[in-house]
Amino acid sequence: MTGLENKILAITRTEQDAEEFTRLVVEQGGRSIALPTIEVVPRGQGAATEFIELLRKEKHDYCAFMSVQAVSVLFGQLSRGEILHALDSTKVIAVGPKTRAGLEKYGVKVSHVPAKFSSVGLAEMLAGMQPSGKRIIIPRSDAAGEYAVNALTALGIDVQEVLLYSVRTSPPSPVWHEFLLLLLGRKVSAIVFTSASSVRSFFEISDRLKVVAQLDALAKVISIGPFTSRELKKRNIPYHETDEHTVEGAFELARRLV
Repeated sequence: MTGLENKILAITRTEQDAEEFTRLVVEQGGRSIALPTIEVVPRGQGAATEFIELLRKEKHDYCAFMSVQAVSVLFGQLSRGEILHALDSTKVIAVGPKTRAGLEKYGVKVSHVPAKFSSVGLAEMLAGMQPSGKRIIIPRSDAAGEYAVNALTALGIDVQEVLLYSVRTSPPSPVWHEFLLLLLGRKVSAIVFTSASSVRSFFEISDRLKVVAQLDALAKVISIGPFTSRELKKRNIPYHETDEHTVEGAFELARRLV
């Protein structure tokens, strides 16, 4: 018998984005439920073009990609050659291994990855790199918080942001109905929340489906990082936060807890 025999673990991602988590769970004898909560909505080619033009004109020292979604949206809007040529003028930072892999898939050379895979880790890394007077551009979602901008500005860095995409709550899919039956039947061992947006959308969908229950009384609640934890805390949901802010880190924590 393996470690997760007869255990069900859910994660707030689409089936495609949850492939790594599902593989890890299945290898341990368990079952994974990929629970879509948010949809990425590109803001259009104009936003991507604005990003490229700023890179060409402003001579940024760094370009920080905070998520693999930003990478996918950018390369989905413009030609690969145009983007690679523009990124050649700066040092590219990937906040996390999945974001790094996404960039490298398109041939982008990644110069730095913070030790902590979050805005906090980005600020801590740049704080040790003589940051005052440097310039950074961040392509991001309009749902992202202000921590990165405030922390980097406090270091004396000139920060420019380009909003490449927005996020919205997904409509409840059939998997949601199955998940809620299992959850209310206390058959879900743990739920992994992968972003602050996923927390907000999870509870919005739950409200739409008229589900009223104290989540932590039904399953272990796992947060992938500090900003996700903040959203859970707003709702008075006790949680366990991963030490390593990755899917693998969340899986390892869930495995220990259940």
